[in-house]
Amino acid sequence: MCAAEVDHHVARRYLLKRRLGKGAYGIVWKAVDRRTGKVVAIKKIFDAFRDKTDAQRTFREITLLQEFGDHPNIIRLLDLMRAENDRDIYLVLESMAPPLSWPWDPTWWPDSLFISLYTDLDAVIRKGGLLRDVHKRYIFYQLLRATKFIHSGQVIHRDLKPSNVLLDASCVVKLCDFGLARSLSNLPEGPEGQPLTQYVATRWYRAPEVLLSSSWYTPGVDMWSLGCILGEMLRGQPLFQGTSTLHQLELILETIPPPSEGDLLALGSGYSTSILHGLGSR
Repeated sequence: MCAAEVDHHVARRYLLKRRLGKGAYGIVWKAVDRRTGKVVAIKKIFDAFRDKTDAQRTFREITLLQEFGDHPNIIRLLDLMRAENDRDIYLVLESMAPPLSWPWDPTWWPDSLFISLYTDLDAVIRKGGLLRDVHKRYIFYQLLRATKFIHSGQVIHRDLKPSNVLLDASCVVKLCDFGLARSLSNLPEGPEGQPLTQYVATRWYRAPEVLLSSSWYTPGVDMWSLGCILGEMLRGQPLFQGTSTLHQLELILETIPPPSEGDLLALGSGYSTSILHGLGSR
């Protein structure tokens, strides 16, 4: 069944074992390299170049994974394969699975996760009861390391969330999905010189300046997302579960003080000011 979903030349090189996940933009399998016997993950991106936006996302993910993939906490891109239809593309990624002889300690990580190729932080949090304090500290330390590394290269991820944090049986973190990442190199600072996409990242992890349609932002948007992830690990559920952009802002403003007038001016958006004033008058 799996083989029917991939091109013949991909199936000849890789033995597909099982499907790991499927979404609107692609599908991921666990597979084995027939030449080396190495376990890998194969991500098929559907119609990767259907329009300018999708083409940019695909190009950014590939180039940034090639650039940052040697970092121990960023998923490594092993190979690229084009589809016969010249629309889809295959990304061959490193496996998060340990070798069968891995000397693991059951007191460190539960058996239920050991059998997987990899899992993600979202699944672990939703399962409940799996993360001890030592796990949370180790996971967040690795997340900070990966984020500091990409920020040092003047790149912001813009979509940090638990489902983009892969974990293996030894609690090693690999940051993935750089489709919304953006380089800040050679871009002037300030609202007039940095027109960046406003609608990025999953709503629950979006920084306030993104929710307020600021036309520019800094690596601080990733730090906000990391704070949301940390809070979710500690509480066992997302910090701000907004059902809309306005509701998301309401939940945030119930927790933190409203921004000053200077902060609003720095956002460079009249829309932001009107929204916040409206929320404050309720």
